[in-house]
Amino acid sequence: MIEHKNGINKPELIRNGEGRFIMEGEECTQIYAHTDKLIFSVSTLLPGQKACLDKGHDDAHETVYVIQGVLMIHMPDSEEYFRLEKGDCLLIPPGASHYSINVGDETSIAAWSCAPHL
Repeated sequence: MIEHKNGINKPELIRNGEGRFIMEGEECTQIYAHTDKLIFSVSTLLPGQKACLDKGHDDAHETVYVIQGVLMIHMPDSEEYFRLEKGDCLLIPPGASHYSINVGDETSIAAWSCAPHL
């Protein structure tokens, strides 16, 4: 994983498996890059699995892009649900709590990014 607090000054390649792995509920997340301006990660959920509640990020927008599978994103503060399939992206506003559930029949893979900072 690339982690920089003072920015970067050259391109850096991070290969699959080189990120930092964390478990968020039943969701396995690989954090590829974490700087003072951006975080980028990829998460997987098996069918029926649910991630833990992310309380949101007060000073940052967040996106989730579905690479494989079908995710339901629940926004409990507003009681909204968004069904995302392969190729769909959801923009999450600052401070909005959310969690994801794999509602499909295959492993879901989603890319997450958060900017300008956490």
